[in-house]
Amino acid sequence: MRPFLPVFLMVCCSVSASAGPGPSAWRSALQRVFGKPAVQTPAVLPAAAQSIEQQVLLSRELNRSAAMYWKSSHSLVPPGQSRLPYQSMAGVSSKSIRPATAEDSRFTIINNRMAALWLSVTARDLALMRARKDDMLRSLQVAYPQAPVNYAALIPEKARYIAVGEEHGFPALRQAFEELVFQYRATYPERKIIVLTEFVFDRTLPLSEKTGLPVSSLALKYRRVSPDFKFLDKFVKNGIDVIGLEDERYFRNHQQLITPSFRQVESVYGMKQRNDHWRKIIEDVRQREPGAVFFIYTGNMHVHYRAPFTLARSSPQVFVLQLLAKDLGKDLPFGAVMLDQPFARARAKTAFPTLLSWPATSPYRPLSGFDACLIFPAR
Repeated sequence: MRPFLPVFLMVCCSVSASAGPGPSAWRSALQRVFGKPAVQTPAVLPAAAQSIEQQVLLSRELNRSAAMYWKSSHSLVPPGQSRLPYQSMAGVSSKSIRPATAEDSRFTIINNRMAALWLSVTARDLALMRARKDDMLRSLQVAYPQAPVNYAALIPEKARYIAVGEEHGFPALRQAFEELVFQYRATYPERKIIVLTEFVFDRTLPLSEKTGLPVSSLALKYRRVSPDFKFLDKFVKNGIDVIGLEDERYFRNHQQLITPSFRQVESVYGMKQRNDHWRKIIEDVRQREPGAVFFIYTGNMHVHYRAPFTLARSSPQVFVLQLLAKDLGKDLPFGAVMLDQPFARARAKTAFPTLLSWPATSPYRPLSGFDACLIFPAR
C-alpha cells in the first residue's frame, strides 16, 4: 500500500483540480496512473500486473485505498440508508462481487482501480456540495406542478443532444419519456428526431446487419429488451428513428469485461465498457445525421454528468434530464446532500412530478448531475 499511496493521492489531487465532468477527464486521470486503456479483448491483462497473483496483491492494496475513502464518506449516509448510492457500483464495497475465475479476477482488479478513483472524486464532490449547500439552494429552481407538464418546454431550443436518464421499473417515467418525445415533435415538427436507447438491442445475431441502423417496426419486437417499452413502436410508426445501443454481439464477445458470470453489469468497469461502445454508435449516427436532434434514453447513471465515463458532457447543445421515482436518493449523490429538503421526496396524493432545474448559467448543473430532474410519485 505504501508505495502506491503517494501516487494514488496525487491522482486524487489532480482529479480534484479538474472541473470537467466529461469522460476525457476520467480517461486522462486513469491514464496518468494506470497507463493507456488495454485493448478491449477478454484476454488482455492490465499493464500494471504481469500475473493473476500480482493483480490479487495489488487488488488488496487498492481495496484498502478505496475503503479509506468509503469510510471518510460513510458519515454522509442519511439515517435509514446503509450506504450512499454510488457505492453500489464500486466493486470494493459490493458483497456480490467475488472472483470465481481468472476472468473474474482480471475484471475485479481493473474495476477496483476505477472504483477507488471514483470513490475519491465523489467524496470530494459530496464535501463540496455540503460546503456550498446554501448557495446551491438559492440557485436551484423548484416547482410543484398542479397540471400535466409540457416536458418539451424544459428543453432549450438550441439543445441537440437530450440525454434522458430513468430509474428502472416505473411506468410513470416511461410514460414521461414518451410524452416528452411527442411533445418535442409537436414543438419542432421540422426537426429530425433520433432516439438511441439502451432498451433496444442494436444487433441480435452474431452475423446480423451493421451497428447503428434504425429499427423497423417489424424487427422491433425481436429486439426490445422489455415489453414495457411498447411506445418505441409508436415512435417508429410516426417517423421517429429508433436505434438500439445494447449490442448482443459485443455483449457476448466482451462478456468477461462487461459482466463475468452476469453478476457485474453495474460495476464501474462494466459501465465504462458499455458506455464506450454506445458512444461509438452515437458518434457514428451523428456523423451520418449531423442535423438531427438526438434523444439518448438510458438508465440514469449512463447520462449523469458526474458518473464515471458518462455519455453526457456539459455543453450548450447538451441537456440532461433525470427521471426519478420517490426521491432523489437512489442514484444521484446530489440526493445524499439534499435529502433533508422537502423537494427531495415526491409529493403524496398527486399525479404530477416535482420539477428541479438549474439556470443555464449555474455552475452547479454538472456538479448535481443534471440540468433538470423530475421526481415522480411511485405507483
